Amino acid sequence: MNFFPNYYSIEDIFVTQEKVECKVNTKLQRMGFLDAGAEGDDLEPGRSINLPLWYIKELKVNNAYFTVSVPDIYKNVHKAVCEAETTHIELGRLHPYFYEFGRYLTPYDRNHVIGRIIFETMRQRVRHLLDISKNDGQMAKSELRLDNIETKLHEAGVRTNTQYINWLQMTGNKILISELVEEHQKKRKRDRSDDEGDSLPSSKRVTL
Repeated sequence: MNFFPNYYSIEDIFVTQEKVECKVNTKLQRMGFLDAGAEGDDLEPGRSINLPLWYIKELKVNNAYFTVSVPDIYKNVHKAVCEAETTHIELGRLHPYFYEFGRYLTPYDRNHVIGRIIFETMRQRVRHLLDISKNDGQMAKSELRLDNIETKLHEAGVRTNTQYINWLQMTGNKILISELVEEHQKKRKRDRSDDEGDSLPSSKRVTL
Protein backbone atom coordinates (compact mmCIF):
# COMPACT_ATOMS: atom_id res chain seq x y z
CA MET A 1 0.00 0.00 0.00
CA ASN A 2 1.23 3.49 -0.81
CA PHE A 3 1.01 5.54 2.38
CA PHE A 4 1.27 9.14 1.27
CA PRO A 5 2.99 11.27 2.43
CA ASN A 6 4.11 8.79 5.11
CA TYR A 7 3.00 5.72 7.05
CA TYR A 8 1.61 7.76 9.96
CA SER A 9 -0.30 10.26 7.82
CA ILE A 10 -3.76 10.79 9.34
CA GLU A 11 -4.90 12.42 6.11
CA ASP A 12 -3.96 9.30 4.15
CA ILE A 13 -5.96 7.16 6.58
CA PHE A 14 -9.01 9.41 6.12
CA VAL A 15 -8.75 9.17 2.34
CA THR A 16 -8.28 5.41 2.14
CA GLN A 17 -11.18 4.82 4.55
CA GLU A 18 -13.55 6.36 1.99
CA LYS A 19 -15.97 3.81 0.51
CA VAL A 20 -16.31 3.43 -3.25
CA GLU A 21 -19.07 1.70 -5.19
CA CYS A 22 -17.93 -1.46 -6.96
CA LYS A 23 -19.86 -3.71 -9.34
CA VAL A 24 -19.49 -7.49 -9.02
CA ASN A 25 -18.59 -9.03 -12.40
CA THR A 26 -18.66 -12.72 -11.54
CA LYS A 27 -20.05 -14.99 -8.85
CA LEU A 28 -17.85 -14.89 -5.76
CA GLN A 29 -18.36 -17.80 -3.44
CA ARG A 30 -18.46 -17.19 0.31
CA MET A 31 -17.99 -13.44 -0.19
CA GLY A 32 -21.53 -12.47 0.68
CA PHE A 33 -20.37 -10.91 3.94
CA LEU A 34 -19.15 -7.93 1.91
CA ASP A 35 -22.76 -7.04 1.04
CA ALA A 36 -25.06 -6.33 3.96
CA GLY A 37 -28.06 -6.94 1.69
CA ALA A 38 -26.88 -10.30 0.30
CA GLU A 39 -29.42 -13.10 0.67
CA GLY A 40 -26.87 -15.89 0.61
CA ASP A 41 -23.23 -16.64 1.31
CA ASP A 42 -22.16 -15.77 -2.24
CA LEU A 43 -21.92 -12.51 -4.17
CA GLU A 44 -23.90 -12.64 -7.39
CA PRO A 45 -22.89 -10.90 -10.65
CA GLY A 46 -24.39 -7.45 -11.12
CA ARG A 47 -24.52 -6.62 -7.42
CA SER A 48 -23.14 -3.26 -6.34
CA ILE A 49 -21.28 -3.04 -3.05
CA ASN A 50 -19.42 -0.28 -1.27
CA LEU A 51 -15.84 -1.09 -0.31
CA PRO A 52 -13.27 1.10 1.47
CA LEU A 53 -10.45 2.28 -0.74
CA TRP A 54 -7.76 0.46 1.24
CA TYR A 55 -9.66 -2.83 0.74
CA ILE A 56 -9.99 -2.17 -2.99
CA LYS A 57 -6.23 -1.67 -3.24
CA GLU A 58 -5.60 -4.96 -1.45
CA LEU A 59 -8.07 -6.87 -3.64
CA LYS A 60 -6.60 -5.30 -6.79
CA VAL A 61 -10.08 -4.76 -8.24
CA ASN A 62 -11.01 -3.73 -11.79
CA ASN A 63 -10.19 -7.22 -12.90
CA ALA A 64 -12.52 -10.16 -13.57
CA TYR A 65 -14.16 -9.78 -10.15
CA PHE A 66 -14.97 -6.09 -9.56
CA THR A 67 -15.29 -2.84 -11.48
CA VAL A 68 -14.95 0.49 -9.66
CA SER A 69 -17.58 3.13 -10.42
CA VAL A 70 -16.53 6.76 -10.82
CA PRO A 71 -17.87 8.67 -7.77
CA ASP A 72 -20.53 11.28 -8.47
CA ILE A 73 -18.36 14.12 -7.15
CA TYR A 74 -16.09 13.83 -10.19
CA LYS A 75 -19.03 13.55 -12.56
CA ASN A 76 -20.46 16.75 -11.07
CA VAL A 77 -17.19 18.62 -11.60
CA HIS A 78 -16.79 17.40 -15.18
CA LYS A 79 -19.19 19.99 -16.65
CA ALA A 80 -17.49 22.84 -14.80
CA VAL A 81 -14.10 21.65 -16.05
CA CYS A 82 -15.32 21.67 -19.65
CA GLU A 83 -16.74 25.19 -19.24
CA ALA A 84 -13.64 26.46 -17.38
CA GLU A 85 -15.70 27.50 -14.36
CA THR A 86 -14.04 25.43 -11.64
CA THR A 87 -13.16 28.51 -9.56
CA HIS A 88 -16.80 28.70 -8.48
CA ILE A 89 -16.89 25.10 -7.18
CA GLU A 90 -16.75 24.54 -3.43
CA LEU A 91 -14.44 21.54 -3.51
CA GLY A 92 -14.37 21.23 0.27
CA ARG A 93 -18.09 20.54 0.25
CA LEU A 94 -17.79 17.95 -2.49
CA HIS A 95 -14.91 16.17 -0.76
CA PRO A 96 -12.34 17.50 1.75
CA TYR A 97 -9.61 15.48 -0.03
CA PHE A 98 -10.79 15.97 -3.60
CA TYR A 99 -7.39 15.67 -5.32
CA GLU A 100 -5.93 12.97 -3.08
CA PHE A 101 -9.04 10.78 -3.33
CA GLY A 102 -8.98 11.16 -7.11
CA ARG A 103 -5.28 10.28 -7.22
CA TYR A 104 -5.99 6.95 -5.53
CA LEU A 105 -8.92 6.21 -7.85
CA THR A 106 -7.08 6.98 -11.09
CA PRO A 107 -5.55 3.48 -11.55
CA TYR A 108 -9.06 1.94 -11.42
CA ASP A 109 -10.69 4.35 -13.89
CA ARG A 110 -10.82 2.52 -17.19
CA ASN A 111 -12.04 5.58 -19.11
CA HIS A 112 -9.27 7.81 -17.67
CA VAL A 113 -11.83 10.45 -16.68
CA ILE A 114 -10.79 11.14 -13.09
CA GLY A 115 -7.18 11.89 -13.94
CA ARG A 116 -8.18 14.51 -16.52
CA ILE A 117 -10.72 16.06 -14.17
CA ILE A 118 -8.36 16.55 -11.21
CA PHE A 119 -5.61 17.84 -13.53
CA GLU A 120 -7.85 20.37 -15.25
CA THR A 121 -9.48 21.40 -11.97
CA MET A 122 -6.12 22.24 -10.41
CA ARG A 123 -4.85 23.91 -13.59
CA GLN A 124 -7.88 26.20 -13.72
CA ARG A 125 -7.90 26.99 -9.99
CA VAL A 126 -4.18 27.49 -9.30
CA ARG A 127 -4.13 31.01 -10.74
CA HIS A 128 -7.05 31.99 -8.52
CA LEU A 129 -5.26 30.47 -5.52
CA LEU A 130 -2.29 32.72 -6.22
CA ASP A 131 -4.56 35.77 -6.40
CA ILE A 132 -6.37 35.16 -3.10
CA SER A 133 -3.06 34.34 -1.41
CA LYS A 134 -2.05 37.98 -1.93
CA ASN A 135 -4.79 38.94 0.53
CA ASP A 136 -4.87 38.02 4.19
CA GLY A 137 -7.14 35.32 2.89
CA GLN A 138 -9.25 34.11 5.80
CA MET A 139 -12.52 35.39 4.33
CA ALA A 140 -11.65 34.27 0.81
CA LYS A 141 -10.63 30.83 2.03
CA SER A 142 -13.88 30.22 3.93
CA GLU A 143 -15.98 31.38 0.99
CA LEU A 144 -14.25 29.16 -1.53
CA ARG A 145 -14.26 26.08 0.68
CA LEU A 146 -10.92 24.82 -0.59
CA ASP A 147 -10.00 21.18 -0.35
CA ASN A 148 -7.12 20.00 1.87
CA ILE A 149 -4.33 20.46 -0.69
CA GLU A 150 -5.63 23.86 -1.82
CA THR A 151 -5.88 25.00 1.80
CA LYS A 152 -2.20 24.17 2.35
CA LEU A 153 -1.21 25.92 -0.89
CA HIS A 154 -3.25 28.96 0.12
CA GLU A 155 -1.63 29.14 3.58
CA ALA A 156 1.84 28.74 2.06
CA GLY A 157 1.05 31.48 -0.47
CA VAL A 158 -0.15 33.90 2.23
CA ARG A 159 2.97 33.18 4.27
CA THR A 160 5.31 33.70 1.31
CA ASN A 161 3.54 36.87 0.21
CA THR A 162 3.82 38.31 3.74
CA GLN A 163 7.54 37.58 3.82
CA TYR A 164 7.98 39.20 0.40
CA ILE A 165 6.13 42.37 1.47
CA ASN A 166 8.19 42.58 4.67
CA TRP A 167 11.35 42.27 2.60
CA LEU A 168 10.26 45.06 0.25
CA GLN A 169 9.41 47.32 3.19
CA MET A 170 12.62 46.43 5.01
CA THR A 171 10.63 45.37 8.07
CA GLY A 172 12.14 41.92 8.22
CA ASN A 173 15.36 40.87 9.83
CA LYS A 174 18.45 42.80 8.79
CA ILE A 175 21.25 41.05 6.98
CA LEU A 176 23.75 39.94 9.59
CA ILE A 177 27.47 39.40 9.21
CA SER A 178 28.45 35.76 9.39
CA GLU A 179 30.40 34.61 12.43
CA LEU A 180 33.42 33.77 10.28
CA VAL A 181 33.59 37.26 8.75
CA GLU A 182 32.99 38.90 12.14
CA GLU A 183 35.82 36.92 13.74
CA HIS A 184 38.12 37.83 10.87
CA GLN A 185 37.35 41.53 11.33
CA LYS A 186 38.07 41.32 15.07
CA LYS A 187 41.41 39.64 14.34
CA ARG A 188 42.36 42.40 11.88
CA LYS A 189 41.55 45.04 14.49
CA ARG A 190 43.72 43.28 17.06
CA ASP A 191 46.61 43.01 14.59
CA ARG A 192 46.26 46.69 13.68
CA SER A 193 46.34 47.68 17.35
CA ASP A 194 49.46 45.61 17.92
CA ASP A 195 51.17 47.22 14.93
CA GLU A 196 50.30 50.72 16.16
CA GLY A 197 51.67 49.85 19.61
CA ASP A 198 54.97 48.67 18.12
CA SER A 199 55.31 51.89 16.11
CA LEU A 200 55.13 54.22 19.19
CA PRO A 201 58.41 55.91 20.36
CA SER A 202 60.15 54.06 23.13
CA SER A 203 59.68 57.05 25.52
CA LYS A 204 55.91 56.73 25.20
CA ARG A 205 55.80 53.02 25.74
CA VAL A 206 54.67 51.73 29.05
CA THR A 207 57.09 49.35 30.64
CA LEU A 208 55.52 46.72 32.86
